Amino acid sequence: MPDLDWSHCGVNYDTGTAYGGEPTRRDWDPGRVAADMTLIATGLHCDSVCVYGSDADRLSDAADAAADAGLKVWIQPRAIEGDTSESSALLDRAARVAARLRKAGVKTVLNVGCELSIFASGIMPGEDYARRAAKLSTMWWLLPLYHRRLNRMLGELVTVARRRYEGPLTYGAALWERVDWRPFDIVGQNYYRLAYNARNYPARVARFHRYGKPVVITEFGCCAYEGADRLGPSGHEIIDFTVRPPRLRNAPVRSEATQARYIGELLEVYRRTGMAGAFVFEFVAEAHPHTEDPRTDVDMAGYGLVLPHDRTPKQAFHTVAEFYRRGS
Repeated sequence: MPDLDWSHCGVNYDTGTAYGGEPTRRDWDPGRVAADMTLIATGLHCDSVCVYGSDADRLSDAADAAADAGLKVWIQPRAIEGDTSESSALLDRAARVAARLRKAGVKTVLNVGCELSIFASGIMPGEDYARRAAKLSTMWWLLPLYHRRLNRMLGELVTVARRRYEGPLTYGAALWERVDWRPFDIVGQNYYRLAYNARNYPARVARFHRYGKPVVITEFGCCAYEGADRLGPSGHEIIDFTVRPPRLRNAPVRSEATQARYIGELLEVYRRTGMAGAFVFEFVAEAHPHTEDPRTDVDMAGYGLVLPHDRTPKQAFHTVAEFYRRGS
């Protein structure tokens, strides 16, 4: 494969996502968002940002701020626990934003959803996304059924999106999902490296070219403690949210170097395998504050590239910035 022509040097930006009913970002300051987008463009050297979340007005605010910063704007609504109707309603509003920006000359991509087999209701059994995710290892033989339901829902969402938006469409597919990519313009994969796929990870990534469309890694990232590089998207599960303030289980040792090394290695994989771009997860994890006490330093169990309280860059920020500076 030729070296990657980095058409999307990206990062994910959470505008507030209602996992479990509570948004990951309670306060909303448009001035702060604008400053974040400037830092993403000029400090992180991104040319693209994916704004995601559960509130359509916030998605619009963040998309406008990203456009003002000169970024390509990807928009991904996340109606956590929503059925097809609720997901469609939020997507319709996001599509209006994407269409408005596209008409104004902004390069846009509309991402119709994220890992819907667990984050939406009606595809897999389970009262919430955590219970549905837990069934993946115990009810794996039903995955073909879940994939059919997923693709049926995706087909309906594409129809909703196309009523408003004529630009590129994609979807953020999970590791286990088998998506019918024919209605989409870009193959989007949330593709973390973890213990079970580490040995042949590059080959697995390269297989996504079989669809004959541009491939973008829509999510990848790592927490900032020793051993997190073996856990991929489950690194945050060491947080105990049943106590206040939340505490970390198993006495993890903070290691920004672990996060930086993991992200740097995967960016090189994407370069070698000819991806059309990648979006690091994520710019900032507002719900994961940093403290000097390792027992309550939940920032190390988040995926952010900067500290949430003052946007101090972590080691991985500099790794990404240097890679994107060379590749953009």
